[in-house]
Amino acid sequence: MRILIIASGSIAIKKISELLNALNNEKIAIDIIITKSGQSLLESLKIKKLKNCKIYKDKDFFNKNNNMLHIDLTRKSDAIIIYPASVNIIGKFSNGIADDFATSALIASNKQIFIAPAMNTEMWNNSANLKNVKKLKENGVSFIGPTYGNLACGEVGKGRISDTKLIIDEISLYLKRSKLLSGLKGLITSGPTIEPIDSIRFISNYSSGKQGYAIAKILSMMGANISLISGPTNLDKPIGVKMINVKTAKEMNNATMDMLPTDFAICTAAVSDFRPLSFSNKKIKKETFNYINLKNNPDILYNISNAKNKRPKLVIGFATETENLKHNAVSKLVNKKCDWILANKISKNNLVFGNDKNTITYITKEIYENWPKMSKIEIAKKLNNKIINFFEK
Repeated sequence: MRILIIASGSIAIKKISELLNALNNEKIAIDIIITKSGQSLLESLKIKKLKNCKIYKDKDFFNKNNNMLHIDLTRKSDAIIIYPASVNIIGKFSNGIADDFATSALIASNKQIFIAPAMNTEMWNNSANLKNVKKLKENGVSFIGPTYGNLACGEVGKGRISDTKLIIDEISLYLKRSKLLSGLKGLITSGPTIEPIDSIRFISNYSSGKQGYAIAKILSMMGANISLISGPTNLDKPIGVKMINVKTAKEMNNATMDMLPTDFAICTAAVSDFRPLSFSNKKIKKETFNYINLKNNPDILYNISNAKNKRPKLVIGFATETENLKHNAVSKLVNKKCDWILANKISKNNLVFGNDKNTITYITKEIYENWPKMSKIEIAKKLNNKIINFFEK
């Protein structure tokens, strides 16, 4: 496995040795193209010579004997990461500018590109930068961060480069992906639904969509053809996944049933159980807002499980409970007629919504298995192994 690093002029370049060591530990070969400003920063920070990698600079690109080097390096790499990514290189890449070695390589690349941004929070939040970021995401570029924290300039905010372990996990996950689920078609529902009351109010819940997106990411990397039907979230589309955005439970149900038949379906979405009986195009004044008449929403998990000849071979539901976890989850398994339930209990020790970790109980007709607290990506990996075993039987 080989990765090409594009190192640009951000102060976070001082952490590049940490990244290189972690990549070496993963047995990933490294080439680096460093921009002119990146090289100046390395020298001013008096960073020791970078080891266990081949470093290329603009002078190598403009050498007449290396006029295809920008193409050669991208073709022999398995993925590319801009680390650290300044607002300047993000802007150039987004707008198709190729005026040096680094940007020429990016524009010439046919590989998956990751970006680890690092900059002042005002630079990150600048409307021009956010527009460029949005454009790159829409074109399939994967952003890792930035995160919120203390910045090198002394300010605090979003713009800090992501933790090295997180970056390595993302890259390794991509590079070590396999095709164990190749040929299988799956659908995943995720996120909340919102049910409008009037033109400005709605009923919803605290779901972030993180678990469903994590599962979609892992299963797609295992070769499955994944459609992700998502309510409103602030998450990026996973690589290689077909995205279908919905708002209401009715829209999610319709989109889900339209996708059938599939080989498997995983319902992680926190679907609103009820919706207002009527909708007002005008804001309902609080003086007259005394109550809301409700009616039941479609039961998506039940509908999938009872789709007759269109029913997936494997139907997996999620159950979130505050009490009587085993009884309620097993009842859901039976009543919905699904195959597996992944249950979690909301408590002070397991605040699921919006968090990156969860404690899961895996339930089938024969098995009741408690999983230790782990990240939602780790839960996705564990579920992936269960799915692989199911289809290998």
